[in-house]
Amino acid sequence: MAELDTTQPALPPDQQEKLRELTAQSWNLELVISGAALFAVLQLPDLLGQAFDYFQYNVTTTRAGVQGALPLLAYSMMNAMCYVLFLAFLTNFVMRAFWVGLVGLLAVYPTGIQYERIPFSTPYAQKRMADGLGPLDRYILRLDQRCNVVFAVAFLFVIFLVAVAGAYVVVLLVSSVLRPMIPPEIRHILTLGSYAFFAIFLLVNTVLGLPSVKANPTAAKLQYQLTTTSKVMFWGMYTPFSFIVNTFYSHLPYGKILRAIGIFGVVFLVVIAVELLANLSRVDRRVSLNQRYLYSTRLDSLYSNPACYDDQLADGEYVSTAAIQSDVIEDPFIRIFIAYPKNLDTLLTKVVKEPVWSDSLPRAEKRRQFAQWSHQQLSGLLQITVNDSVYRRPDLLFARRGEQQQQGWKTVLIPSNLRTGKNTIRISLRTDSLAKPHDLTTIPFWYVPDK
Repeated sequence: MAELDTTQPALPPDQQEKLRELTAQSWNLELVISGAALFAVLQLPDLLGQAFDYFQYNVTTTRAGVQGALPLLAYSMMNAMCYVLFLAFLTNFVMRAFWVGLVGLLAVYPTGIQYERIPFSTPYAQKRMADGLGPLDRYILRLDQRCNVVFAVAFLFVIFLVAVAGAYVVVLLVSSVLRPMIPPEIRHILTLGSYAFFAIFLLVNTVLGLPSVKANPTAAKLQYQLTTTSKVMFWGMYTPFSFIVNTFYSHLPYGKILRAIGIFGVVFLVVIAVELLANLSRVDRRVSLNQRYLYSTRLDSLYSNPACYDDQLADGEYVSTAAIQSDVIEDPFIRIFIAYPKNLDTLLTKVVKEPVWSDSLPRAEKRRQFAQWSHQQLSGLLQITVNDSVYRRPDLLFARRGEQQQQGWKTVLIPSNLRTGKNTIRISLRTDSLAKPHDLTTIPFWYVPDK
């Protein structure tokens, strides 16, 4: 096999000088970029949280199985990446600021550290410090190199975050937009085919990676072509990613590379696991790792859930199932908002079939008839119980709630059986007239009449 020729034409002297000038002045750009990145990364978790809540309520059609767990896993991974990015850019910012201070100190004292003139130390201590610390200018140079390495690693995490976010967008579009449009029988075939394709791809890539196989020129060429197909996942950032990674690979020992990958992998998995456990409360606020022996949140009627009371909901927070005005009500009425998430819409679409409207009807008339029909169907599906009084056909209105314009239904009840003290309101769904209604939630509250 012919030797690999990596020689490239040298840059002209004027371009080499320009490159040295840019390299010498790069530290101030690093400080600016690191500061701006720190500010931007601090904004990302809130934006990701809002996007996740919007997706959970308006897009996802199921919260069970792998499809239901995927959004939370992707959200936790991107959140973990934000924290890692913040630490990387913060480390670079602190190290580079310290480097600037040392450069300024060297400008004031060009001779650096004069160990023989350090007071309150013996000649032995002075020699040991000189051997251990070395000259100030060499330390400044080493610190500059480490700052550059940390900065490059931080941008590796940026590119990785972009790749993860891009892959998640693709999966989201496939699972939530394209998947419902495909008939179930064809969807099953496509799912099995995609699983088989990925299994074959991994198997072929693994076999071609064996030393005895990739020694063959044809196999090596095929392996390279399969490997470079991953560039699609980087959304146009594969070239900068390759430059950074291959620079490290070509200068670091093989063992050091494996050790660094292992350490980063373990740390990142731990951060993702911790973030995933913390984010479970965003899906279900009852989940907590700090449990008590005689404490349970499993029964709605025995748990005061802040997400069920309007006055306890944070701004921009979605109502999980239903909410009333407060946990302590002084008025003789109950104002109820019932959430209408996309996963409930999937169920109602199967239970209630839309009639076929006449093509001769104008569009405005079709919309009016559809609104009346949907309201009529809804009145027969939802059931509200206040203590022992049952409202089988509550008079519900379509409504939007809060700054996030959450879609749902709204009604006001004036029950006559409210008792001073604790009361309960239960909201149920009657998908089958013969079966027992399915309880969506039970909200406890206290009625204290305003005298």
